Amino acid sequence: MRVLVIGGNGETGRFVIDEALQRGIKVTALIRNPSTLPAKEGLTIVKGTPVEPSDIERAFNAVKGDLPTAVIVTLASPKVKGTRIMTTAHENLIAAMKSYGVAKIATLSSFGVGSSFPNITVLMRFAISHTSLGHTFEDHHQVDETLKKSGLRFVLFRAARLTMGKKAPVRFFSDDGKGLGVFAGLGGISRASVAAYLVDAAEKSTWDRSTPVITN
Repeated sequence: MRVLVIGGNGETGRFVIDEALQRGIKVTALIRNPSTLPAKEGLTIVKGTPVEPSDIERAFNAVKGDLPTAVIVTLASPKVKGTRIMTTAHENLIAAMKSYGVAKIATLSSFGVGSSFPNITVLMRFAISHTSLGHTFEDHHQVDETLKKSGLRFVLFRAARLTMGKKAPVRFFSDDGKGLGVFAGLGGISRASVAAYLVDAAEKSTWDRSTPVITN
C-alpha cells in the first residue's frame, strides 16, 4: 500500500508519515520545501504544493507503477480573510483522485467545524465568530462540504485541541460532539493519536463518509 500525504512536514503530518512507515506502508509526501523533511526508507518526497494541480499530478506519478491508494491530509489553514488553501487543495486532490481511480481520503479537521460548532466552549465560539480564527474555520467548513459532495470515501476527523502528548486511547463522538461536557475538548488529543487514526482510516472502512469528533 502507498499513501499520499499532504502536509507531511507539519507537526501532525510527521507523525502520520512515521506511523505509516512503521506499518510497512509506503509514503509519498508533497512538500513545498523538501529540506524540512528528513529522508527515510519507504518515503518519496516530491517538491510542490497541493494548490497547484500539476504538482499533485507529479506526486501521484512519483513512483512509476505504484500509485497511491489513499490520501491523508493534515494541512493547516492560515488566519487570513478569504483563505481557501485547504479547500483548493481538496478540490485539486478530488479531481486527481477521480482521474486515477483513488477513492479514499482521510483529512484532519477540527472540533468546532460544521455541526460541532454549538458544542465547543463559549470562548472558542466567540473566537471563531469575532477573530481571524474564523477564517481558518470557514476554510475547514468548505472542505467539509466539498468532500461530502465528492462521491469519494472520505473521513474527516474533527479533532479537539491538538497536543504533543503521547499516543493514547481515543474517544469517538458523533459529528456534533455532543457528550463531551461543558469543557468539551479542553483536554485535547495528541497529534500522535490523531496520526494513528488517520492511517487507520486510510486502511479501513470503519469511518467512511463520517465526520466524528475525537479526543483522548
